[in-house]
Amino acid sequence: MSGSARQTAPHEVPPGACLVLYACLPASLGEIADHSVASTRQYAADAGWEAVETYVDRAAPFESRALCEGWHNALAAVEQRRAGGIVTPLRVMLGHLEEDRTNLAAWQARTGALITTPWAVVDAADPALLRRTAA
Repeated sequence: MSGSARQTAPHEVPPGACLVLYACLPASLGEIADHSVASTRQYAADAGWEAVETYVDRAAPFESRALCEGWHNALAAVEQRRAGGIVTPLRVMLGHLEEDRTNLAAWQARTGALITTPWAVVDAADPALLRRTAA
């Protein structure tokens, strides 16, 4: 099994998708980092997605998500079918450590959840597939 979860490009996420918004923000930045959550929430709304729940952990960005309560709540929301996936400001917020990436890939394979960010990379060779720009 691959140790990496599949990131869904924004153009592949259907309008009306119910997603959990999750972010892990460096505790050292305090409220300065909150704009990333607000801009992702706005991006989701502009894309026609519904952020049904929001979880924000304040933790060191390169530590394990296993210790983050909001992360477990986000996963549970998808497992309980309250959402079809996760939208996050940056993919690295879902886990930097190899163990976290492997666990995320296994979770995604088990649940079928989508994972997306406003900055997902897509094949730009086809102009119709260019990513949406953030508002």
